Amino acid sequence: MIPHDRRSTPRIETGHLVIHSDVPGQEQCLGMAVTLDLNEFGLRLQSQQKFTVGDRFRFSIALREEIVGATGRVVHVAQALNGTFEAGVEFLQIGAEDIERIRNYIKSRA
Repeated sequence: MIPHDRRSTPRIETGHLVIHSDVPGQEQCLGMAVTLDLNEFGLRLQSQQKFTVGDRFRFSIALREEIVGATGRVVHVAQALNGTFEAGVEFLQIGAEDIERIRNYIKSRA
């Protein structure tokens, strides 16, 4: 069960491709997922891969024509009814330009 929403900024619903690797700076793709929601502080994703709370990954998120990169930490995991996994990810390292890309994307969706 996903914990009560305590976010200071709401997330918008999305459906973007996410590619992740296990070590920040490593280019090897370990898995793919899809975003379910997103804001400048983190995201919720859906994947066939099971994550563990505390896992750290380097993420690349496709937002239209732009790629946003961040390092994040899994803060919660739940199994969906269809057998996939949903994970909440808090961004730990993200560049100012990428934060601005996310903010602009959210504004364009409002």
